[in-house]
Amino acid sequence: MVTLMRLEEVIPEVWVAHSRRYGTTSTVILDGHGGALVIDPAWDADELAAIPADLAALGVRCVAGLSTHMHYDHVLWHPDLGDVPRWSTPGTVQETINNREEVLRPLVGDIPADLIEIAAHLTPIKGERLDWSGPTAIIHVHDAHAPHHLALELPDLGLLVSGDMFSDIEIPMPAESDTDLLTYRAGLLSLEEVTGRSRLLIPGHGEVSHSPIQRYRDDLRYLDDLAERGDSADERIRLDGMAELHASNQRRANGGGPR
Repeated sequence: MVTLMRLEEVIPEVWVAHSRRYGTTSTVILDGHGGALVIDPAWDADELAAIPADLAALGVRCVAGLSTHMHYDHVLWHPDLGDVPRWSTPGTVQETINNREEVLRPLVGDIPADLIEIAAHLTPIKGERLDWSGPTAIIHVHDAHAPHHLALELPDLGLLVSGDMFSDIEIPMPAESDTDLLTYRAGLLSLEEVTGRSRLLIPGHGEVSHSPIQRYRDDLRYLDDLAERGDSADERIRLDGMAELHASNQRRANGGGPR
């Protein structure tokens, strides 16, 4: 039996690992030909190093990476994963080029400098599907949590890798520029069909869900609560760090901006 340090199989050919920080999820999808797509690897140096080691234990190698959005905890990499394409949406790639120092600033002093240096070197996705040897992988772009954010659908697996959407440990977290939650709502609504037809959801933070549409409904209900009565009884508000975010969302819903 192969003993792995971090990765756990959630369905055949799909593996996840959760960081000690904020339940951040790293996702690995095998292509069936000895290769693996590594999505949002995170976070600490030892956790990053464990991913290529686990791939080696599985007898596969990384053939490509994917960053769901521009935030610092989703553009990390490890040299042992190799010099392979690390895809993201064209908008995300441009943002990380134009604002590289700002994107990576939260990592300074937090992880080794060599890992910061190789972070956020991304390649723009061409078209609406990944050009790789594994299962069909469809890109769904929206601006809810961050501009140019993507969700990755693998319809043959019934899988949706949602980035920082549909978390069981975070309420909706809009981009700084979203002052009224309308951009977040539009992005959320754009994902209704794909969550409805998917059977498994892997969020950027928190646990995997076998009911993606329920996670969608939970987030939509939260936004509806704020729009209709300015507050919500969502249980996630009680979790660590969420009260402050909820207060910010209340101000946004009332037209007062994030602060």
